[in-house]
Amino acid sequence: MTTSLNVGVPTRDIAYGAVQAITRTVTFSTPLIGTADSVVIGRVPAGTQIVQSMVRITAAFNAATTNVLTVGTSAGSNADVVSDADLSEGVVGTTIGTRGCDLNFAADTTIYVKYTQSGTAATAGNAIITILYVATANG
Repeated sequence: MTTSLNVGVPTRDIAYGAVQAITRTVTFSTPLIGTADSVVIGRVPAGTQIVQSMVRITAAFNAATTNVLTVGTSAGSNADVVSDADLSEGVVGTTIGTRGCDLNFAADTTIYVKYTQSGTAATAGNAIITILYVATANG
């Protein structure tokens, strides 16, 4: 039986002090999207400085009552990089934010995305999430 040697999420660092990115596309039906700390966007190295976050809604999330898309590192909440208040999940468009720019990363850190909904379940919704950062230990 063959097993994979790459079982963890690698930290992204090109080691030149340049702006780097992690990105992930999610939908309303991405497996485990409603569970905190489950859907990984990527992992940033210790000493990272987030420069900007971008969320591009390419298909509106359409749950009947609420649509909440968040991005973050906090166990359980996943909302310290992009908060629900930062987005209009039910509208196609791009939001550029700086909420995560004041975070300190003492260790390699995983960044997650979470989508929760209420009312009649969503049948549509797609987002491309990109976090731009500099690994300051190299710059």
